[in-house]
Amino acid sequence: MLNPKNFIQGIDVFFSEKLRKKNIQTPTAIQKKVIPHILDKKNIVFRSETGTGKTLAYLLPILQNMVNDSHGAESAACRVLIVSPTLELCSQIKNEIDFLIENLEIQGRPVCSLLVSGAGSMERQIQCIRKDKPAIIAANTNRLLRLVNMNRLKLHELEYLVLDEADRLVSDELWDETHELSQRVNPRAVRIACSATLPEGIRSRLDPILGAAIICESDEQEILRNNILHWALWAEDRDKINALRSFLSAAHPKKTLVFSERAESIREIVSKLTHHKYGAAGIYSGMEKKERKAALDNFRAGRIPVLVSSDLAARGLDIENITHIVTMGIPQGSEVYIHRAGRTARAGKKGVMISIGNETELCRLRVIEKKLSIVVYPKILYGGRICSSDEFE
Repeated sequence: MLNPKNFIQGIDVFFSEKLRKKNIQTPTAIQKKVIPHILDKKNIVFRSETGTGKTLAYLLPILQNMVNDSHGAESAACRVLIVSPTLELCSQIKNEIDFLIENLEIQGRPVCSLLVSGAGSMERQIQCIRKDKPAIIAANTNRLLRLVNMNRLKLHELEYLVLDEADRLVSDELWDETHELSQRVNPRAVRIACSATLPEGIRSRLDPILGAAIICESDEQEILRNNILHWALWAEDRDKINALRSFLSAAHPKKTLVFSERAESIREIVSKLTHHKYGAAGIYSGMEKKERKAALDNFRAGRIPVLVSSDLAARGLDIENITHIVTMGIPQGSEVYIHRAGRTARAGKKGVMISIGNETELCRLRVIEKKLSIVVYPKILYGGRICSSDEFE
């Protein structure tokens, strides 16, 4: 038996002590709402803005229930399956799992986890499933389905299915794989879905996967409104990269994540920045996995101050100390804006979101501004400084 519970009612002090090593001592609002329901093994879909601890909101009660239900420890089957849309997010979740299960034993056996993605060797993943019998698997849908269809991974005894970044997983691009996977798992498994944005259309797609489910939402976008400054810079399309360079030169930001939608534009931005002696790298969904990993590692470590990314590649990324977000053009909807802005101001820190757009795009930004109840301040680059528009009135 572990020690008495702590952190939040029902969560053991074993996990609380680990959280204290990361200076996490009190649960966030969404964790307070979600953890009791998962401890009670209820299907749930929850939405909360980025940086509010959604991963811990489901991991902690799942692990606690695994400890409480120790009779399942001898099973050879995967007990927990966490699915996410990108390799980077899967890797982050796997790291969080490993941090929490270090030195954790159930019935005298260490709890083991596995990362399943197309970036790794399928043969090694099969060997790990057969030999180590991982209780928890973090996976992308494509490789996971291949292992299931090859009968290398059995999900008939699965206890928990988690869809992290659920809005992306049930988008048109990934719907078929996600739906097929949901049909292959134990129908009695607890089903959990979460994201920073869950529009009505997405929720209706989740219904056949989750069945009857509790819905939990954060009350408002507090971090978006209170911890992030929102700025707008006007530039014609041909001048946007020059505007980005001028902004970087004026602001000298410590760590900047730049969003651009197309792979060719990401490559162009990186090329022009590096030509002008800015340390920059890019990631997008079509590039080699090793190159993506190298770019992310260099950005995390601070060896390069600028990372240029597509939305898919940056989904769910939790990188410490990103001070500025720059979006090259304005997204069509507020959901994308929320996901982009949420890469900064994490763990109680402050951040700046800069939108570089033409006249049409800035009109779209005004719609987003109103919908999200944020204030976007127009800025002008002049004389090597970032100036307020009222300085020129």
